[in-house]
Parts: sequence; C-alpha cells; structure tokens
Amino acid sequence: MTEPPVQETITRIPDRKKSFAILVDGYVRDLFTTGMILQRLDYDVYITNTAEDALKVMEAALPALVITELTLPQMSGLEMLVRLRHDPRTRDIPVMIHTSQNDPNREKMCRASGCVAFLKKPADPGALYSVIQQATEDTPRQHIRLRTLLPVRVGGLAATGSTAGTEYVSELSEKGIFVCTLGPRPVNTVLSVTLMIHSIPVKLKAMVLRTVVMNSGFFEAPGMAMKFVEISPTDLELLRNFIKGQIMRDIPAQ
Repeated sequence: MTEPPVQETITRIPDRKKSFAILVDGYVRDLFTTGMILQRLDYDVYITNTAEDALKVMEAALPALVITELTLPQMSGLEMLVRLRHDPRTRDIPVMIHTSQNDPNREKMCRASGCVAFLKKPADPGALYSVIQQATEDTPRQHIRLRTLLPVRVGGLAATGSTAGTEYVSELSEKGIFVCTLGPRPVNTVLSVTLMIHSIPVKLKAMVLRTVVMNSGFFEAPGMAMKFVEISPTDLELLRNFIKGQIMRDIPAQ
C-alpha cells in the first residue's frame, strides 16, 4: 500500500525561556532606558546601579549576559569584569560594556580583560540586539524580532477562504512575519501579503517557510512563518522605522 504523503507541518513548541540578563549602570536615566529596551527585545532583566549588588545576584543565579557601564558608584565596571573573569564559576558569562566613556585606552583594557563587546552610548537598539544575539545564542538572529499584533491580509483573502479579518501578525522582523491563522498555506507557497502599519497598507510578497498546527497541550495559535521575497525599499524602511519606534516608544531621546 502506498504511504500517504507526509504533511509539512510542525507542532509548535512553547517559546524558549527568555534569557536572563543583568544590567549595571550608575546613571539612573540610562539604567531605565537600556532596561526598557532589553525588556522589549524579550529579555528578562535585573537592573542595579552597583557592581557589588550584581555580584550578589550572581551568587544565586548566573545570567546569560552582563551589561555594565564603566562608571559605577563603587567598584567600576572594569573591576567587576576582571573579577568575573577570574572566578571559575562566572568566567564564561559574556560581559558587554555599554558606556558613555570615550577613552580608547580604557576600551583596549576592557577588550584585553575579556569583554565580548564595547558599545558607546546611546547604542542603537538594532546594534544592541545584534551584539547580545552574537554573545548568547548558538544561532544568532540578525534582525530584531518584534512581538506585535497587526492586521494582515494574505493572498487577497483570509487564509480560511473568507474575507473576515481572522489573521494577524504576531511576530515581525524586516525579513519576515509569523501569521496566526486557522488555515495556513502549504510550505513554499508564495503569497501576496498586505500589512497595515499606522493605517498605511504595506504590500509585499512572502514565501511560507513552515506551518504550525495547534498542540492541545499548549494554548498557542496555529499559523505560518513567512519570509519576504519581494518588498519595496520604501515599505522596508517603513517596517524598520515601525520596529524601532515600538522598541523606543515612550523613551525620551538622549
């Protein structure tokens, strides 16, 4: 008997656990700003203005990443970096320097002491995200993946075959989307897609990379991951600005 064709679908597993980061900054405004950005980039963040407090936290739980300013009330960020590198328990924790200092010699000292990156404030969210991904992920993402809720029209009609707006985008990057829908299309299908960004229709074409079915054990909507294959430079810039705007919303300009 001929075997039935295998359906190219996957059961969605729960979202991976958020990475835990420790943020240390002696400047209250920067502590708030960077902390908010990290939360919106989907990281769990412990914030503190002293290296001593950060070290105490690490006695109980090791983070995936430490981000620190150099200028701190007591122990400096560089001193903390050196201590972490000399402790067998913490020496493998990536440490990123995020500082307002502009001293090439200090940067050389930090790099020689083992920091994974040296970023000057204010760091662009995209640059911050890229460095964190490189430091903490085996397969780092190149672009911010924003959790969102946007209306979308796929193929001119809803994927269920009706004109009702039953689909929506739950994840968005400048390279693709995840569309929550009860009727995902077959893998490798190229479809026209219309997103609504600030009431502006963004029209593009995207290919279905994978489809997702409901798992009765988890309360997650089925849908399809789609990669953009055709988008105008103007619409791409609109998407980039929207993503950055969502990350930076309500944060005063520095």
